[in-house]
Formats: sequence, structure tokens, C-alpha cells
Amino acid sequence: MRFLIFGAGAVGTWIGANLVMARQAVTFVGRMPFAQAACAQGIHVMLPGGETWRLRDVDVATDLAGALRRSSLAYDAVLLCMKAYALDRAIDELRSCADTLSNALFITFQNGVGSEEKLATVFGERRVLAATLTSPIAVEGPAAVRLERWGGGVGLAALWADRLWQPVAHALSRAPLLGLKVYADWRAMKWSKLLLNIMGNATSALLSAPVAEIYHNRRLFALEMRMLREALRVMAAHAPPIAAVNLPGHPARFLALALKLLPDSALRALLSRRVAQGRGNKYPSLYYDVAARSGRSEVNVLNGAVAEIGRKLGVPTPVNAALTELVQQAIQPGSVLLPQVARRALEQLARV
Repeated sequence: MRFLIFGAGAVGTWIGANLVMARQAVTFVGRMPFAQAACAQGIHVMLPGGETWRLRDVDVATDLAGALRRSSLAYDAVLLCMKAYALDRAIDELRSCADTLSNALFITFQNGVGSEEKLATVFGERRVLAATLTSPIAVEGPAAVRLERWGGGVGLAALWADRLWQPVAHALSRAPLLGLKVYADWRAMKWSKLLLNIMGNATSALLSAPVAEIYHNRRLFALEMRMLREALRVMAAHAPPIAAVNLPGHPARFLALALKLLPDSALRALLSRRVAQGRGNKYPSLYYDVAARSGRSEVNVLNGAVAEIGRKLGVPTPVNAALTELVQQAIQPGSVLLPQVARRALEQLARV
């Protein structure tokens, strides 16, 4: 099959490299540094055991229109691998090339919720597949990525119950390290990934502290648990209710059950160990948004989505709303929201 990777960052490079290894036809659309490096030295993928894939003669382009002009053959699927805040611009580009992509499926790898609805509004539900990636991928340089540890994989779910998407799923299942798992309920899959994404994310970004340190602090940990329980209440209020499901390498269903049944003292002992094993002293994604102060962040599709959908459903979400507001302040160019100020705001919120 023919795949177009739209957004050749860490996620797109990893997914595309796996498809190349499975002998699928793949075109990468990425920025100029990626294209130059991929053309000069190929794509490099480093694995935990010391093995390195070196993929030569890969097909790369720096813009969507250019990639489509070069090929007389139709693409079967476009994998959207850019950040959620870049999706609107990507949809505009896709819309301008709609005739060329008239038979392609669109697969959304964005974090958070809302991407699938945006694509479905433009191209129809039958052509959209929701996807998640739980494998930890790090960028080592232009056209070079590293799988940080074994485990994780790709989740895939169709928005519409037909068989149009099954050949694409079969091709993805043949990729050596994607570990594809297909889900019946795309909302359950995406919201389960949201639960994992928001753990320690905004708090760590605001305080410039690793997640393990956040979870070691009793008050901040309690605030984190309130945040997660708010998300679960929003999921339960949805019609129909959204149930958490286990994702490749990550027991999100067990997390949801533990949040409902266990006190914070037991959760802290349980989750602190898992976070230390999973992240160690690494920082989550929103930390880099705050550090860049570019005005762009995925917080709106994570904590912000919980708060906004909660508002529409009549579910109070004060912690998620406050975290969203603080991160939105912190990412602005020239922001003076210091970690000390954010800590006081969070500690005050924890006392409410």
C-alpha cells in the first residue's frame, strides 16, 4: 500500500520507518532539515538493544503539494503526525489537494481529543481513523529517532463501522515494531490516551520539575488525582459513557479503576513507582511548550478539552480549567509566570 506521512517529526519518522521496514511504499513530508538529512544520509532509527535501522533512498518532500505532484499513483492513507495545534493548517492543505486524495483515508495520531471530529467534518467519518502511539520516541537529530524502551505500540479505531479501512490496518499490523491493536470504540481509545497524557504533564511544565518530583509531593499528588478524577467524571457523563481501555503497554483501564476504588495514599505508592520507572527524571510534552514560549501548546486538547467538554456536560472541572489557564499564560512570548508563582497558585488550588 501507499502511505503519506504528513509531519515527519518523532512520531511520523517512527511510524513511517516501520512501514518502510514492512515493504510498504512511504512518502515523508517534513521540514527542510529533515528532508536534507534524509536525502543525504537516510533515516536512522535506534533501538534499545543497540540495533540501528538505516533506511536509504527514502521518498521525502517538504510540502504536501510537492509530494502529490511527484507521484502519478494514489495514496491509500495519509497519516497526520503533526502536533494538535498544527492540525488546522494541515487540514487546509489537505482540503486544497482534495481531488488528488479523493480515495485516501486519514489517520490521526494527535494527542488529546477533537482531531477526529475536525477531519470528519471536512472529509466524512468513513475516511477517518483514530490512532494513538504509546511507544516512547525521542528525536536524536534531523531524520534520526530513538525508541527509548520496549513496550507500547499503536492503537487504531475507525469512526465508521465498515471494512474500508481493514487493508490499511493489515499493512500497519505487518510493521515490525508498531504492535498494532485495533479498538471497537475510538472515543474510548482516545480518552484513555488522554488520561495517560495529562498525568503530571501540566504541573511538571508549570513548575519546571520532573513528574517523579511532582508525585513525591503529597499536596501536588492529591491535586493530580483530582485532575484525573475530573476527567473520569466527564467520560462518565458523555452519552454514551466512555469507558477507559488498556492501551499497548499501558493499563489505562486499571488506572481508571484504581482512581475510583483506592485512596490517594495507596495510589501514591502505586503510581509513584510506575512514573519513576516510566519517565524517571524526563520532562513531559507541555514542559517543552512552556520552555519555548511560542504561544502554541497541546494543553487545549488535553486539560482544556476536559474543562470545555465538562462545561458543556455540566461536570465541574476546576483543576483542569486552572491548569489550562496557567499553561496558556506560561506559553505566551515574554511570559513572566515563574515556577515559584505557579507553585503558589497550585498549592492554593490544592487547599480548595
